[in-house]
Amino acid sequence: MKLNKKLNKVGRVAVVGTLMIGMIAPTLTPVTAAAATNKAEAKVQALQAGTGSVSDAMFEDLNGNNIKDAGEKGVAGISITLYSDSGQAVATAVTGADGTYSFANLEAGTYYLHVDLSTIPANERLFTTTGINSQDGNSSYFTIADGQAVTGYHFGFSPQVGKIASYIWNDKNANGYKDAGEDGIANVTVGLFDIYGVQVATTTTDADGNYKFESVDPGQYYEKVQTPEGMKIVTSSGNTFGGDGVSGYFNILAQSNVTNMNVGLQTLNNAALQGIVKDDTTSNGIANLTVNLYSTSGEKISDTQTDATGHYAFTGLPAGNYYMTVGVPSNYKPTSGTGFGLDGNSYYVQLGDSTVISTFSLGLTEKTGAIHSNIYNDINKNGVKDSGENGLEGVRVDLYNTSGVSVANTVTDASGNYTFANIQPGTYYVRVTTPDGYSSQANGHFGSDNVSGYFTVSADQDITNLNDGMFKTIVEPTGITVDTSDIAAFTGDKGKINATVEPSNATDKTLTYTVSDPSILSVDANGNWTALAKGETDITVTASNGISEVIHVVVTQKVGEIKSFVFEDTNKNGTKEAGESGVAGATVELHAADGSVIATQTTDATGQYDFKDIPVGPYYVVVTAPKGYDLKANYAFGDDGVTGYINVTGSSVVTNYDCSLVKDVAPTTVSSIKWIYNNVDGNVEMLDRNSITIADNYLDSYNNPNVNIQLYDQNNNPIDLTGYTVTMGDDTIATGTVYGPDNNIVALTRHKVGATAVTIKDPTGRVVKNFVLNIVSSVVPATDITLDATNINTTIGTAGKINATVSPSNATDKSLTYTSANPNILSVAADGSWEAKAEGTTTVTVKTVNNITKTITVNVTSPVSIQLKNIPNYPDRTIVANDQLNINTDYVNTFGSHDLDFKFYNATSAEVNPTAYTVTSSDTSIIGVKATYGDNYLRLAVQGKAGSSVITVKDAKGNLIRQFTVNVAQGSIQPTGVTVDTTSVTTKVANTGKINATVQPANATDKTLTYTSSNPSILKVNADGTWEALKNGTATVTVKTSNGLTTTVTFTVQTYFSSIMEQGNFNPSKSTGGPVTYYDVVNSLADKDNVTLTYNATLDTKVANDDQTNGRRQFLFYIDSTPANFNTDYSFTISNQTVLDPTIVNNSESTRAIGHIEVRVKQRGTSVITVTRKSDGKVVKTLNVTVQ
Repeated sequence: MKLNKKLNKVGRVAVVGTLMIGMIAPTLTPVTAAAATNKAEAKVQALQAGTGSVSDAMFEDLNGNNIKDAGEKGVAGISITLYSDSGQAVATAVTGADGTYSFANLEAGTYYLHVDLSTIPANERLFTTTGINSQDGNSSYFTIADGQAVTGYHFGFSPQVGKIASYIWNDKNANGYKDAGEDGIANVTVGLFDIYGVQVATTTTDADGNYKFESVDPGQYYEKVQTPEGMKIVTSSGNTFGGDGVSGYFNILAQSNVTNMNVGLQTLNNAALQGIVKDDTTSNGIANLTVNLYSTSGEKISDTQTDATGHYAFTGLPAGNYYMTVGVPSNYKPTSGTGFGLDGNSYYVQLGDSTVISTFSLGLTEKTGAIHSNIYNDINKNGVKDSGENGLEGVRVDLYNTSGVSVANTVTDASGNYTFANIQPGTYYVRVTTPDGYSSQANGHFGSDNVSGYFTVSADQDITNLNDGMFKTIVEPTGITVDTSDIAAFTGDKGKINATVEPSNATDKTLTYTVSDPSILSVDANGNWTALAKGETDITVTASNGISEVIHVVVTQKVGEIKSFVFEDTNKNGTKEAGESGVAGATVELHAADGSVIATQTTDATGQYDFKDIPVGPYYVVVTAPKGYDLKANYAFGDDGVTGYINVTGSSVVTNYDCSLVKDVAPTTVSSIKWIYNNVDGNVEMLDRNSITIADNYLDSYNNPNVNIQLYDQNNNPIDLTGYTVTMGDDTIATGTVYGPDNNIVALTRHKVGATAVTIKDPTGRVVKNFVLNIVSSVVPATDITLDATNINTTIGTAGKINATVSPSNATDKSLTYTSANPNILSVAADGSWEAKAEGTTTVTVKTVNNITKTITVNVTSPVSIQLKNIPNYPDRTIVANDQLNINTDYVNTFGSHDLDFKFYNATSAEVNPTAYTVTSSDTSIIGVKATYGDNYLRLAVQGKAGSSVITVKDAKGNLIRQFTVNVAQGSIQPTGVTVDTTSVTTKVANTGKINATVQPANATDKTLTYTSSNPSILKVNADGTWEALKNGTATVTVKTSNGLTTTVTFTVQTYFSSIMEQGNFNPSKSTGGPVTYYDVVNSLADKDNVTLTYNATLDTKVANDDQTNGRRQFLFYIDSTPANFNTDYSFTISNQTVLDPTIVNNSESTRAIGHIEVRVKQRGTSVITVTRKSDGKVVKTLNVTVQ
């Protein structure tokens, strides 16, 4: 394409300064025709007189594959203009109902299309594009030949509609969840309305209660459910529906699926009161008790009987105020209650239409008696528990009826107390089991057998005088048994005296141990003894009453013995063996550790020495050899005849300290030294020779790598070399040993090339011979390498071979190794053949086996040059290795497309087809590789996502040609809208929450939002969207984006309490069981701030008297028909208690538990009741009360 064609379309723009690539996107600038209008029209007519055509379709691309598939609708009404390459408008078409457009009868030439983006329908979102730039609506240039039909220029759209799919069900338990067993309700009519109240659609629920509205245009709507007869709305998802079946406003967004418009229904008159009457002793229910239900006016509504488990139930009740009474049997008494007082009457309870209260329970206890008494140690045996006489723990006590049947048993606690609780009225007696070691005698309630007389237990009676005293029985010791009468021990020994007192049931079994001479033996309180010194003593074992036994003790000193031999070590191995005789007359000394001589002996005829009766301790032995012998070091003695320390313990006998002696021997005269078994020169005389030279592959005549040396005496006989030593200057070169059947040959074994001194000494240490053993190499080493070239300059993919020659020509080993410093750039095989793999510089090292090296410098370049083309306002750019291209997500080239265009050139600057190479992107979601159009361009698509992607170009062999990185920065993205998770919120005073708002699109640059409440006194909203409901009413929160787009959330703040009522309570005939009457009932105070209580001039007789049996005023608080609990959940304060006095008996824990604040009116005036939620300290209701 010619440059002037580009400029005709894009226009000319001058840019001064430095710009990032892609900062300026080309815009459509049609060229105004300079000729007269009739000429332009003639030109257009000429362009429309050919046989070519352009056609395609704009359609809903539901699967995003850029192809109009079956079932994908066309998009009508989009305006498309065809331009010539000179910018002349040729024709304009508007897509039809099927989305198609067509330009026919076109003359051969170059054209482009422009789509008027403003004509895209609002309910369609651009999804895919082919051939047309989505930012400015321009296509790339295309050429039409005569008769050619061109296609492939279209937009794909995503329809911007939403749908609603929810359900209506029978919410039997009114918990807002569709639980197992709760079925959907069929044939319920649901209407969909816009914000103007116009019904948009209607539908009915199916057999499972499901309903749908499909293809709903974006906008704000509400629904209305026609509640079936006999039912009511009790719950809905997020409280979106009111009791009238009308929902709050909600938004339908493009492609949204609303599934939270669910509604729970219930049949009417579903209230119920149920609970249990139980035995507090067993926790079991009590059957067949009558429970009566009354209205608060005293009218009996119903009665029922408790079932086998004690449960009762009143069901199917309409909304109203009730109380209950329980018929308590005469042998029971109320002892606990939830919702019930201890008179068997319940408190008042308010039921909504579907309220189910199951917490009212009454606990009864059968009237019984009890015994609480004590078993004690009657020290003075007077039958009375006096001060200082403690109770006895763990004594068994049995309770019997008059038939002798055990009714119960127990054991006394740490204080001697015992208890029998819940005893049925009747006559009983008690038996106490006498504990071991105790006796008893008769007292006021028990006989000497510890059995009480009969006594009667009445209902509610507690007997506390059935105490029984016992006293200990004393058994004196009669003897002592010990396990031994004599102890013989060595010093340091330890032991224990095992002694027992007789008889085994003696009261006091304490024993004491005393020693007549503690310096000889010690003993502790438990009979453990330790022998301290030599001597004799006695141990006396004494019982608590003075009876004793005597044990005689003899302690002996521990001694040891050291005995061994001094012997002639004929084989000089340091060990006394068979045939080696002892040496008599050797002097042996025994030394203490401090060096002092303990004893001195001379070895006997067998060479033995023996030191006896040695006290325990460390010693050492010194041997002096007799004349004619020398000391030889062995395992026991050093060559100085001294042992290490010998530790003598107890009665040990040490026998392993034998001393080795060898006879003095006169040195032998060496007359000849010969190198024997020489496989080259035979036997060689060495006496006057100072060195031997051999090759490193030398072998003797027996094929061993040894130089063999033999020494001869003056009679030319081989000398026995026993005791001779061979020392090497460097034993890594060669080692020397004495061997042979007569121990008469020195063998020098070669190991490596080098020289080492050899020294041979006789047994006296006299040097017999010194010489040098030289071991020389037997191979010819390489000395140099000759190369045919010291530099390799090549391109990626090229192969060749290194030619190298080793000098000298007769070198033993001419093998070479070839090593590339970077095989990723140039790989080298074992034979020197190479292949260029990647661009760069490296070296190849050629080496002989003996480490002679030569180095070749390698420079590998790319066979092609890659240039980035069509950069707006920038020249072409050559891509270098590891290049970095920096662009934005909205980058467009000079053709208006989101492509990076590259061309490949060879060394002669000729274009190269890029299809000969493989191009990959490390992250195709950022940069994609596009298919070639056959115009020698490589196109990389900028996908619109920020990030970095590495582009790799490889040849057909997989060699790396070029690698560079495209860094894509995020362009500025303006918000297009803001959505909230709900557009209406119904809440209560003191509740808090958060508006969850989302800015579109998700990658908008600035997602800042502001939140504004239309009435902060009703609803306070913070900068982060968190809110707090302050008082009942309606407020609207406006959510605004950084560029001014808004949406709203409507808040309906309900009162915290669903119901608050006030009533007076008076019973003019309470003493005769008359009904309670109520007066001045005021309902619907939940949303009121004030209430007035009116009395006559004298605050009439209905005002409560001092004992508070009548005339109290009750304020009843409910949350969704459930009483507020003023014990656990809420607290209240009364500002002026001289007007409203809460310090009355009726203002009890049980009344507060069911939502009552009960007060006594004392005088006229005003007072404020303030209710606070305990969980967070928030005030949830303030009520101003005026008494007039």
